[in-house]
Amino acid sequence: MYAGIVILVLLVLGVTLGAGCLEDPAHETLGLQNEAAIAIALRDTIVREQIPIESGEYEIVDVGPEFCMQTGPGSTFSRTCTAVTFRCSGQRSLYHVIIDDADETVVGRYWQWVKEPMPCSGGEPPVEYSTIEEASIAVKPGCPLATLPVIPAAYSFSIVRIYGEPCPRRDIVYTRGSEELRLIHVCPGHPPYAFAITGKGADEVAIRGSPGKFVQGIGQNQLAWADAHGSYWLLGDMSREDLVAVASSVEPYSRAGGTVSG
Repeated sequence: MYAGIVILVLLVLGVTLGAGCLEDPAHETLGLQNEAAIAIALRDTIVREQIPIESGEYEIVDVGPEFCMQTGPGSTFSRTCTAVTFRCSGQRSLYHVIIDDADETVVGRYWQWVKEPMPCSGGEPPVEYSTIEEASIAVKPGCPLATLPVIPAAYSFSIVRIYGEPCPRRDIVYTRGSEELRLIHVCPGHPPYAFAITGKGADEVAIRGSPGKFVQGIGQNQLAWADAHGSYWLLGDMSREDLVAVASSVEPYSRAGGTVSG
């Protein structure tokens, strides 16, 4: 009798455990639907213009149901679609792609801009100096002020602004009429200025043997590089060749002799 009860219990447990290992048909269907929606989104021409699909510099952060409105002959109706949410590498903003699962088409696309704090916000106003000499006295020891030993033709020195945390830097400004030539210098040990150009869309240049990045803008070109004395960002209405020449002349300032070699 007891042997029969044991066998019956084992059979019941076996059936129960076996059922737990089976896939939920509804869950499996939803998984296949999500995979199909992702494939449709990845093939979409406009999506590929917004998201760097080819390079793989993106992630899919969510796939799930979303109500969508569609207009038919003489009426507007709602239905449940699938939303695929993308995020480009290095960004917080999200790109939503809405898929009509029945028609296997993209029926909507939109960016959700995630507001980020402005880099370097919240700091104290800069301390301004009207001469290179005054600014050179104020900077911390071990990191001399970067300057231009030879100022480009028609330009003249204007002002030096020295910023503290959260983005310590020196902003050396030269002017020609209403135009500015700005040299931003960040000491070694601190990250480059948050607004300085990065490698995306930039041309490679060489500054006295150090690699640099050049970006052509509208009315203002930019050049970024680094050396043993820190990192730099140079902005001005100059050609690539002229900016490289100016950057190559940058020297640490010395009160004794104007500049020190390095």
